[in-house]
Amino acid sequence: MGFITKTSYNLMKKSLAGADIPVPSTEEPIIADEKALLTFAAWGDPQISSLSSLRSSNLTAACRDIAGMEGRLDAIVLLGDVAEFGRECEYQAAADILNSVNHKFDSFFAVAGNHDIRLRNHKKQIKRFNDFLSSVRGGVAGNDEGYFHYHDIKGNRFIMMGSDSATFEGAYISRKQLKMLDDAIGEAEKKGMNAFVFNHQTLKYTNGLPNTWLTKLDSRGSVGLQSEQLRRVFEKHGNVIFITGHLHWGTGLHSYEDCGCFKALSLPTVGVINHGKNPLPAQGYIISVYEDKIVMRARSHAEGKWFDSSVKGSNIIIPLNKKEKKS
Repeated sequence: MGFITKTSYNLMKKSLAGADIPVPSTEEPIIADEKALLTFAAWGDPQISSLSSLRSSNLTAACRDIAGMEGRLDAIVLLGDVAEFGRECEYQAAADILNSVNHKFDSFFAVAGNHDIRLRNHKKQIKRFNDFLSSVRGGVAGNDEGYFHYHDIKGNRFIMMGSDSATFEGAYISRKQLKMLDDAIGEAEKKGMNAFVFNHQTLKYTNGLPNTWLTKLDSRGSVGLQSEQLRRVFEKHGNVIFITGHLHWGTGLHSYEDCGCFKALSLPTVGVINHGKNPLPAQGYIISVYEDKIVMRARSHAEGKWFDSSVKGSNIIIPLNKKEKKS
C-alpha cells in the first residue's frame, strides 16, 4: 500500500469512527426462510468515498441490519459503483465494512459500475476490482481479462457483467461478451436454472428511463449503445432476472418491470440518498428463491424494517413457470 493510499485509508477510518451511523431497529429482523432454496441480499451503489463518511456509514448500517438477522444469507451482491473514484483506499474501506459481517453470508459478488472504472486504465482497474473481491471473505472474482464471469449457486446461475472498456457513464458490451452471455443463459435454461444477470446499468426504456435519470434523452442512465443487442439476448430465453443499480431511485413504481421474457429489477442505493418518493438511504432487497417462485422484498436497512406492502415494488413475487404476480 502506497503512502498516499494508506494515509487516505486511515483518514477514512477515522472519519467513519466519528460518523453518525444509523442504528437499525431490532424489532423486525430479517428471518432467513429455511424453505427457500437460496436467499441473498442485493444492494446498489455504495459509492464509498474518500471525501465523505456518509456512504460508509450507510453501508455500515446495512451490514448491522444483516448482522442482526436470524439465520444467514447465501450471498450478498453489490450492483456497481462500489467506490466513488475507484481508489484503492475506498475499496479497502468497503472490504472492511463487509468483512465485519462476513459470518452472515457464504459468498460475495459485485459488478463494476461507471464510477469504478471511468477515467482509469481499464486493465489495471479490472485487477484492482478483483483484488477487492478477493479481500472480502467469500468474495468471488473473475479473471483479469474482463469483468464477465458466472457461477452456479444452489441450482441458480449468477452472471456478472461489466463494461469491456473504460466509459464515463454507460457501458460498452462487446460482441464477445454478448456471445458469452447468450451461451451462459442458454446453458442455464437447458438445465432448468434461473439466470440472475447482474449489471450496473439497465436497458433503455426500462425501470422508468429516461425519467428516472431525470432527463429526456433516451439513452441516458442505461447501458447505452449496446442496450438493444443486450435486450435481444434476453428475449431469446425465458429464465432471465436482470438486476441493476445506477439510477439511485428509491423503492417504488419503477423498481420492477415485467419485460415479458425477462424481469428487470432496479435497485435503490445502499450508500447515497435516493431519488423519488422514498429517498431514504441504505435501501436494498432480500431475494429468496423457492421451487415455484422468486420473492423480492424491499428493505430499509437503516431503519431495520421492511417497506410497507402498500409501497409499489416492495414485495415482488415471480411465479416460476406461471403467470407473474406483484404488489
